[in-house]
Amino acid sequence: MKGKQPKGMKTLLLILPLLAVVAISGCTGTTGPTFGNGIAILNWEPTFSSVESGDNLQLRIRVQNQGELTANNVNAVITGIVPDEWRISLNQANFVDLAPPDRVQNTAGQTKQETFDAVAPNLPKGTTQQFTPQIRVFYTYRTTASKLITVVNDQELKRLQDEGKTLSSKDTTSSAGPLKVTINAGKFLKSKEAGLSFSRTFPITIDIQNIGGGVVSTQGTSTNDYKVKFAIQTPSRLAIDCANSGSFFSNTVTLWKGQTATITCNVRINSPPISSEEENIKVILDYDYYIDASTTITVTGIQEGFTPFY
Repeated sequence: MKGKQPKGMKTLLLILPLLAVVAISGCTGTTGPTFGNGIAILNWEPTFSSVESGDNLQLRIRVQNQGELTANNVNAVITGIVPDEWRISLNQANFVDLAPPDRVQNTAGQTKQETFDAVAPNLPKGTTQQFTPQIRVFYTYRTTASKLITVVNDQELKRLQDEGKTLSSKDTTSSAGPLKVTINAGKFLKSKEAGLSFSRTFPITIDIQNIGGGVVSTQGTSTNDYKVKFAIQTPSRLAIDCANSGSFFSNTVTLWKGQTATITCNVRINSPPISSEEENIKVILDYDYYIDASTTITVTGIQEGFTPFY
């Protein structure tokens, strides 16, 4: 006669197959596209982290566009070591353009890779030295942002208050990229009643933040460090004038220490709505950007005499 199984054992036997199904599902499931701050350096590494003088090796880079817009003119340049000492004939890779991830199609951003052939430099026998090859990835990018602002005439606002209703403010929507934009305004813009002449302006501020961990700069020149091209679009109902640091705005803004900028604008209502309307203010930033990555290679000398290979 078979012994009766404990109640706890029966429960465990029922749960185990379910756990197996969950585990298998976790292994085969797919994740959606990764969204980040523009171009990401996924890998920058040597084929061997420890070599002897004269050994052949490769430096390998892999990059991906994780922002929400296309990255243009993407190229990578080796820094930190002297290319001739490592017999690197070409220290630059041109990736051209990289497409962004797609939320609708659930596809990841475009990835490209490149390898650089190298030879470990000669060192005297008995000596060891650690080198730090770096890679700098340049690209041109655009960040867009928008904010819905409610324009309401004063009679409509009074009626809403009498009914115990309020108007809420919506957050800024900013595309994923190395720069982030925030449009700051009140909950609403109040105009005179429709059909009446008026002249009323309201201040708003536009904050720009560098969140990409890199630098706003053009390859090969420092004259464009921290400079961002700025454009603002408003519907016909609104007119907007922007100034930066007390002067008239010239469609270019310079980030303070490469990190932040604040633009002050005055919004004027050209024509009041019949009751209330949500008007969309859009901001477009165009700029050059770069990010860095580094790796290490330890080289050991093996020859008695110090005779450089180059």
